[in-house]
Amino acid sequence: MAARHVERAAVLASRHAVLLGFQQQLTRALPVASLLSLESLVTVRASSTGCCKGASCQASSIAPAAAAAQLGWHRSFASSAVLHIQQPGGTLGTSSNSPVGAGETSRAATAPGYSSSTDGRSTAGRNPNQQQQQQLRAAHSAALPAEEPPLRAQQQQQQQQQPQPVRTSFKVEAAYVGSKINIYDLMNRPEFSGHYKKLHKGTVVLGLTHRAVDPQCEITGMPLDPYMVAFSYGSVVFFNSDRELKEAYLQVCRDEAADPVSADRPYTEEYPVTVDPREPLWSRLEADNVILQVLDLRNIQVISQVLAQSVAMDFYSSHVERTLETFCNMNLVMQETKNIAKINKQVLLQMVAENNIVMTDIINKLGVHERYDIAWKHVQYGRIWEFLRSELEMDARFKTLDMKLNLIQDNLKYFLEILQNRKSDFLEWFIIVLIGAEICLSLYDLFSKGM
Repeated sequence: MAARHVERAAVLASRHAVLLGFQQQLTRALPVASLLSLESLVTVRASSTGCCKGASCQASSIAPAAAAAQLGWHRSFASSAVLHIQQPGGTLGTSSNSPVGAGETSRAATAPGYSSSTDGRSTAGRNPNQQQQQQLRAAHSAALPAEEPPLRAQQQQQQQQQPQPVRTSFKVEAAYVGSKINIYDLMNRPEFSGHYKKLHKGTVVLGLTHRAVDPQCEITGMPLDPYMVAFSYGSVVFFNSDRELKEAYLQVCRDEAADPVSADRPYTEEYPVTVDPREPLWSRLEADNVILQVLDLRNIQVISQVLAQSVAMDFYSSHVERTLETFCNMNLVMQETKNIAKINKQVLLQMVAENNIVMTDIINKLGVHERYDIAWKHVQYGRIWEFLRSELEMDARFKTLDMKLNLIQDNLKYFLEILQNRKSDFLEWFIIVLIGAEICLSLYDLFSKGM
């Protein structure tokens, strides 16, 4: 009997040594709580009354633990390295004092004379195990490096060291430079040599720096550099550019524009845009602000298209206002003199041509009533397009402009009809004079023959 006790104690001591070796190798791979939980993987309960009589021990999970160690010492090793000890009566006891979790338990043998502290004999049997566990804790604490922080602290430190995404706000500014811009000549100018260039249906997106842009960035997000978007009908839109840079490239666009607008009377439009990579939504539309996760190429094209139409409509509205002012002056002259002789018919015909050109350009070139193709194909860009049109009141402004053009057209018809009636009266009087002259000649001929 004494020999069996000695043999069993030797087996248990060897298993503790194996587990201690595993714990020392896992020191740098597992947190402290997981390492200390290995102490509860084996619970040795000895009794002084021959509890190991006929006992047979089998360590059935040492092999899975070794395999887990070879595969990278995963944390699941702590839950798989459990020793199963079979007792003579075929019963298995469990010990759940492991700090790993409520679901991880270790199994130990229970002898007939040793069950709980109520039988008066278990206290002496557990003291040696408690001493061994304290020794294991001391060995683990000594094996841990004192200067190495826990894994969670390391992860928090790395997250703090990583650069946080920056919220960037800037204004998108549009300007009208002329009735037409040759975008192909513009993009081939030496000022844009080596810059980013992208053509799309009468527009060109130009980078104002020499940074190369990866084509993948057109979808994932463009660098927040200054950009310029030029439209063939005479509008230019700037993104994230300062005043000096904008003025310099506006002069370049005026050089390529037909009928350039004077810099003393600029037509401009602006709208704030915010790029926030931390924004949970793809885009958030607020009053006087558009918040985007990323500024991709399609966002640039959609935003610039609405602002370009808006600033072009400002130019045409101003032109229509000047035409209406001219008609008001004509009406005042007619009211004072009660004479239409001072009205120049050539000026009226010129105003008729200008009125027709304005209406044609708004409908055909600007395409105010046409949905932008990018907004038509992609719902998320369509929301931005519709929001900006609503913010800038594009439909209401077009109706007002159309009403003014109709008023000009009615005034032109009125003055032209007056001039036409005046011409008809002159012709009628001229015909009457000719008829009278013919009568006089006939009477003279009769009188001369009668004499």
